[in-house]
Amino acid sequence: MIIPSRPLSATRPSTNSASAPANTARVTPKAFSSVSTFEAGPSAKKAPTTPTTPVPAPQVPVEDVPPKSDPRYDGLKDQALINALHDAVSKHKNLGYDQARKIIFTTLDNRDGVVTCVYTGKELKTNKIPNSNVMNTEHTWPQSKGATGAAKADLHHLFPTDSKANSVRGNYPFGTVTKVKWEENGAKFGTDAQGRTVFEPPDAHKGNVARALFYFSTVYSKAIPANDEAVLKEWNKLDKVDAAEVARNDAIETYQQNRNPFVDDASLADRIADF
Repeated sequence: MIIPSRPLSATRPSTNSASAPANTARVTPKAFSSVSTFEAGPSAKKAPTTPTTPVPAPQVPVEDVPPKSDPRYDGLKDQALINALHDAVSKHKNLGYDQARKIIFTTLDNRDGVVTCVYTGKELKTNKIPNSNVMNTEHTWPQSKGATGAAKADLHHLFPTDSKANSVRGNYPFGTVTKVKWEENGAKFGTDAQGRTVFEPPDAHKGNVARALFYFSTVYSKAIPANDEAVLKEWNKLDKVDAAEVARNDAIETYQQNRNPFVDDASLADRIADF
């Protein structure tokens, strides 16, 4: 299945939403912080092709998709909601990392033979897993912070990224950059207002990042630090769920047999005070 990608230049207005899953014990989570990770991939025999930066797409409105409430989560909040969500979506098929990457680059994020970096908008023509020095796989929740085993191959938090942008992000937390050290197509790396080193995705991917991390925290019982969580909840409202994100969620379900409930109903995040 080929999923159309949303143009990175399209920005969307902010608004709020609300809804949520039922019961299971949760392991005490670990925090999410900062060191560099670089996704390795198979080596290529030929010299790598450099991704090209597309001409910015015209500013067009991106349609937001109304949330789908799930009666299993009615009236639940905080830990009870986390438990219900965990019960509903934590059991899924482990594809293995090689298969997950193959799916990303050949079908899930491949549109007419082109894969686009979610951070920089750079495009690469490919019909297979590319040379990792050109484009590779971003673990939105870094491997060094707990994305190991089945979590390493979980498509709900994996996205294609230009190798340089992937390396720049490393495993630094996400945040709002106020002092820029690196910038490309809306993605930024630098320090935030508190002086923390953070990575900021472009506006069109901010909500996707937030919902991917809410999913990961819920499924794998990993805590999101309070500073990070506050920013992610803002991004969840700023960059609302659109048709492309829903289509990607639908496609992942066909491979893994589970969904990201925060894509189905982004307002679930507002009913959890502390991930």
